Amino acid sequence: MGIRDLFKIANGGARPDFLAGPNRAASAAILSPWSDGQLQSFVWTDIFGLESMPVTRKEAMSIPAVAAGRNRIIGELSQVPLRELNAAGVTDQQPTWIYRTDTSVPLWHRTAQTLDDWIFYGDSLWTTRRGSRGQILDAVRVPYDQWRIDDDSYRILVNEAPVDQDAVLYLPGPFDGLLNVAETTLRAAKSLELAWAGRVRNPTPTVVLKEREADTVSQERATTYVNGFANARRKPDGTVAFIPAEIDVEFVGDDAADLMIEARNAVRIDIANFLNLGTEEVQASKTQSTLKYETDESQQTTLNNRLSFWTSPLEERLSMDDVCPRGNRIRFDFSTNPAQPGGDTGPFKED
Repeated sequence: MGIRDLFKIANGGARPDFLAGPNRAASAAILSPWSDGQLQSFVWTDIFGLESMPVTRKEAMSIPAVAAGRNRIIGELSQVPLRELNAAGVTDQQPTWIYRTDTSVPLWHRTAQTLDDWIFYGDSLWTTRRGSRGQILDAVRVPYDQWRIDDDSYRILVNEAPVDQDAVLYLPGPFDGLLNVAETTLRAAKSLELAWAGRVRNPTPTVVLKEREADTVSQERATTYVNGFANARRKPDGTVAFIPAEIDVEFVGDDAADLMIEARNAVRIDIANFLNLGTEEVQASKTQSTLKYETDESQQTTLNNRLSFWTSPLEERLSMDDVCPRGNRIRFDFSTNPAQPGGDTGPFKED
C-alpha cells in the first residue's frame, strides 16, 4: 500500500476517508503511530553533513531526558477522559466522539498522539465525521507526516490534497515543539550521549602516547600503537598493557567516575524547561543550594500546575463553536482524582 492510499480523498477532496471504516485509522499508522514517516529513509549526513541533518522525533526520543519528559506528560494526561459541560455542569447527552470511536485506534492513543505532536512539532490535526446538523460524530488524529499547511493558500493538505474545513480540526499546541525550538539542545544532548557511551567503553582517563625521541616513530607505527592500545583497553583485562621502550604513556584529565553526570544533568534541566516540567519529571538533580524538604503532595501540586500548560490549549480549542454548541465547553474530567490538574469539572457522571 502506498502512502497516498492511506488517506484516499472522498467526494472530490471533502475529507480523508479512513474514518469511514473501522480499521482505516489503524491502517494509517500501521507501521508505528509514532513514526516520523518516509523522510527517515534519506541519509542526510551523506548529503548535507552532520550539522545540517534535521533532528527527527526518533532521534529526539533516543535522548533519555526527552523520553522521560514526554512519557510523563502523556502518562499523566492520556488516560483522563474529556467531558462536555454547560452552565449546570456535565451535559446529560455527551457527544459520541468524546467516549467512543468507530476506528480501531483507542481514545487513549488519540490524546497521546496529539500531545506527542505538540511536544515535538507544535501542532496536530484530527479528521472528523459530522452529522446532518454539523455535530462531530467521530474524530481521530492524522499522522503528522501525512498533512501540512500550504504556504501560499494556508489550506490544510492531507497527502498534498486539500480538504474541506469541516473535515478536519486543527489543534495548535502551547509552543512550537522541540524539533523547532530546541535543535541546538537536542544536538548537544545527542553528542553528549555518544561521548558518554565512548567513556563507558573507555572509562579510564584520556591517554596520550608520546615518542621518547623526536622523529623516531613513523606515522604507520604510531597508528598501530594507538589502535592496539585502544582495542586493548576495551577488553576485560585492559587495565594491563605492555608499552614499547620508545613510547611514553600520559594520562590526561580526571577519572571518569562521574561519567559526565553534571553535563547530562544540565541537559535534563534544559529539556524540562522546554517542556514546562520540573526537574524531577525528567530525573534531573537539583543543585545543592536549592535542595529543600518537599512532601509528595507539594510535588504533585507543582506538577499539576505545570501540566495545565498542556491541558488548557486542548480544552480551549475543543470548546470552540466548531466542536461543541455555543455556551458549552470541553474539559478534562479529573473528578475521579481530585489531586490532578484542571480543577473541578463538575460531578462525575457515566454516559
